Amino acid sequence: MAGYVSQIELKIPALHDWCEDMGSQRVTAITPGIIAGACERYGISQESLLLDAGVSIDSISSPSGQIPLEKMHSLWESAMRLTGDDMFALHTSERLPFGAYRLLDYLMAASSTPCDALMRSSRCFGSMNNTFRLSLDWHRDMAYLELHNPSDPKYMPRSYIEYIFTNYLMRLRMVTKVPLKPVEMYVTCEVPKSTAEYDRVLGARVRFRQTVNRMVLPRSLMEIRHPFADPELCELLENHVRQKMKDSVFGEDFLACVYRVLAANMKAGDVTLVSLARQLGKSSRSLQREIQSYGLSFREMLDRVRQERAFFLLRNGQSINEVAWELRFSDASAFCHAFRRWTGQSPQQFKENDEA
Repeated sequence: MAGYVSQIELKIPALHDWCEDMGSQRVTAITPGIIAGACERYGISQESLLLDAGVSIDSISSPSGQIPLEKMHSLWESAMRLTGDDMFALHTSERLPFGAYRLLDYLMAASSTPCDALMRSSRCFGSMNNTFRLSLDWHRDMAYLELHNPSDPKYMPRSYIEYIFTNYLMRLRMVTKVPLKPVEMYVTCEVPKSTAEYDRVLGARVRFRQTVNRMVLPRSLMEIRHPFADPELCELLENHVRQKMKDSVFGEDFLACVYRVLAANMKAGDVTLVSLARQLGKSSRSLQREIQSYGLSFREMLDRVRQERAFFLLRNGQSINEVAWELRFSDASAFCHAFRRWTGQSPQQFKENDEA
């Protein structure tokens, strides 16, 4: 291969590896402990659960620790199978005592309103995992609490959808002392055997097989004043959570996170700044500022993702037209122009040099 291209590649991270490396995705060890405790109410011992799921006791012994995402998948699946409860995640979240998630629970209680609580929670959601993203958006008089999987936008296990949305709804009910009910919910999962428990616990119509996981709440409920609101304490708690995120494995390097999500979005065909910001739980403007603080622009980061993906696809036998389409260029000519700007040579020259 030509030396010029080799030098470029050395400077570019393996973005597709970030996107596809499930082992780098981790969640808090608090949740496995909660799952184990819930199983015990069904007569299933912690030892039996962990053995069935192939998870070691050491991996969940520290509340401040983390475990790989695939181990969490195994725990949820084992819990549902051993208890025989198809709605295990929903029931576990429904019974979860306030304070189980410590800082995030108290942050919600100290917030001034449900809107304030959910905004702060979405910003601090990364303290619980480096896999999923929570965001709060508005449309007219409705608030949209959305749950995303940036690495694979089309995949979200039903257990996570039920557990996370029910968890937030229950905590809002606890801190407001009001039996809040969503207007409706959208979920990407298939319809379960029975939806009766959704009706009982959530009190809202649930639409299945949707393109987004979303809980819709009316503005009137989002503006209820919290009886224990404490603005000063709230700021202290949020600052503390943010510091923990920086020091934790969940505080994934910001640029690495952006590259990973962009790489996944490239495959899904959506590489807009607006989409990226929503998945990261930020506004477009704040995301741009954060990227600029590293001396980069969104366009430069998108170019690097496209460049890395182009190298990968060309090396694996894709035609120039196919690569141009997958990278969302208007046509092959636009792709060739960009490739020459990146490397100083055409895609065809790159293929020939790579094969030499």
